[in-house]
Amino acid sequence: MIVRDELSLRRTWPQLSKRLMQLLLFDTVVAGLYSALDFTWVSQPIPLAMMGAALSLFLGFRNNSAYDRWWEARSLWGGLVNQSRTLARQALTLVDPQGDDRAGPEIVQLQIAYVHALRCHLRQQNPFAELKTLLPAQIVAKLRGQRNVPIAILLTIGQHLRQLFAAKRIDSIRFTSMDNTLSELCNLQGACERIKNTPLPRQYEYFPRVLVGMYCVMLPIGLVGSLGMLTPIVSSLVSFIFVALETIGRDLESPFANAVSDTPLTALTNNIEINLRQNIGDPALPNEVRPVHGFVY
Repeated sequence: MIVRDELSLRRTWPQLSKRLMQLLLFDTVVAGLYSALDFTWVSQPIPLAMMGAALSLFLGFRNNSAYDRWWEARSLWGGLVNQSRTLARQALTLVDPQGDDRAGPEIVQLQIAYVHALRCHLRQQNPFAELKTLLPAQIVAKLRGQRNVPIAILLTIGQHLRQLFAAKRIDSIRFTSMDNTLSELCNLQGACERIKNTPLPRQYEYFPRVLVGMYCVMLPIGLVGSLGMLTPIVSSLVSFIFVALETIGRDLESPFANAVSDTPLTALTNNIEINLRQNIGDPALPNEVRPVHGFVY
């Protein structure tokens, strides 16, 4: 996620440079043909203002849809933060103590592993490099055969709750309360998977790119009659606006792609782990994830 106040041109230029340089070359050719070679036919009365207004509305609608996906992803992970804290509190306060038993801390440790596994699941990364440092070897071995590792961890937590209920260390009311928390975690994960696995309709990806390209090609043809050799400058500036708007929509529509504009899952899971480890009195806290050059992942 971008947290800096200003965007570096060095960061944004590589995404835009190829298309803009091609358009600048075309603009220069049109201006040269009209001004130097007197090819007046390259100037045509194109209704640029009307077309630009319609294209702006289309891009705005598409970008709003992409932003809604980005914001929903962030809201869902806000819910995951809250439900993780709730499950930790329930595990540490609702389970009747029994000697030096660590049933509560074990559930908290499983929840820490769950959020890390979910982050890797959404980013299509291998979670076991982290899980083997968080969970016992026998649990990690069972998880290796699972296609959906986060769901398997939730099942393991549910099995722990069933054992505690059978041992009468939680009653039916407390069991139901904690199971409802697991259900809410499952619902939040399902919503994240829906965003991950259901992209915006391909028409939203294809037509903005094509229409922006067509409009930018028509710009110098409609402007050269009044601007002459200044056409490449003005046309390139207007093209930059529309190409940038189209690029913004593509950046936002996939909030779990592990790019600079995505939901900062690494920072969020790190924050959850710190909170939950402090709840169980674990002094081995991970380092806090901080922005690097204005970006947090």
